[in-house]
Amino acid sequence: MKWSLRLGRFLGIDVFLHFTFLIFLAVIWYATRESLITLAFFIAAFTCVVLHEYGHALTARRYGIATHDITLLPIGGVARLERMPSHPKQELLVAIAGPAVNLVIAAVLFAVCWIAGIPVRGNMDLVLSGRADFVVTLLGWNVMMILFNMLPAFPMDGGRVLRALLAMRMNYAKATRWAMVVGRGMALLFAWYAIFVVNHPMLIVIAFFVWIGAGQEAAAAEQKVMLDGVRVRDAMIVDFRRVGPDETAGTLAQIMLQGWQTDFPVIYDGKVVGIVAWQDVIAGLNVGHTVAVNSFMRHPVPSCLPNENLEEVLDRMKGAGLPLLPVEEDGRLLGLVTPENTLEFMKIRRALEPKG
Repeated sequence: MKWSLRLGRFLGIDVFLHFTFLIFLAVIWYATRESLITLAFFIAAFTCVVLHEYGHALTARRYGIATHDITLLPIGGVARLERMPSHPKQELLVAIAGPAVNLVIAAVLFAVCWIAGIPVRGNMDLVLSGRADFVVTLLGWNVMMILFNMLPAFPMDGGRVLRALLAMRMNYAKATRWAMVVGRGMALLFAWYAIFVVNHPMLIVIAFFVWIGAGQEAAAAEQKVMLDGVRVRDAMIVDFRRVGPDETAGTLAQIMLQGWQTDFPVIYDGKVVGIVAWQDVIAGLNVGHTVAVNSFMRHPVPSCLPNENLEEVLDRMKGAGLPLLPVEEDGRLLGLVTPENTLEFMKIRRALEPKG
């Protein structure tokens, strides 16, 4: 993720801190005017968030699903899984793994309070005001994480749990639509409660977050269903322009202006040696119109086979941050896979579906 600071690599997964999180800590520090204990609490609390995301990531790894990275944001953590599990039971286990980590942390903190003789029941009333014991407040934070994340609404874990349970009884797309309806109903409830009962702006933000997340999840599920069983050859572009490594940024700019293509495979001696996206062309033009393609092209570039699963190839392309992926077989360039052409393929396939 852009504008992120790499904290390190743990258990084979890079952990990043988004710069907005630093702003968040600064705002908290300014608002509370407290000692270092306040800052220490927020660091401890978001360490629990990172462990929550590792719960998802390590469970997904059991099913052969890698995690690109984990990024810490003011609204929580994001574990970028390579893909979601294809089986409902696997998705259920991956979804509940995060809250399960918080449950273990809460249990350990409760045991610490019990051994140390720190009253939990009375102090829990002071958690939201920040006046409770440090350990009790951290315990309360983990309990709230469990409750919030298990709400049956996307993009929270509870939405995925609901979808997984429904998918055990119906097809994936229908299960997602029902989970989306429940999630958006909850978003409306949040908004109503925030506006007419407590007048709390943060709940409105959460409602918006849930509403958008439900729509995005439904769109992703529809893509998954539409691309089920589709191979690369079914949706690849076969009519496209190739460019050579010695061509100039100015030449590519003219090609872009005169046609539809904005991203190009770079061919030398009959082989793909790189690709050029429109952003690369702009960067090249900023250096000079005559700068050669080989000075700003992206290389080396992975490729795919025509009989590969299209959805898996798209995930791979997205993970690599590429605008296209060459389709090769026996050293020959057969076509290109692009998100735009895949979208057109889905529109055509949807239009050809039997009505009613």
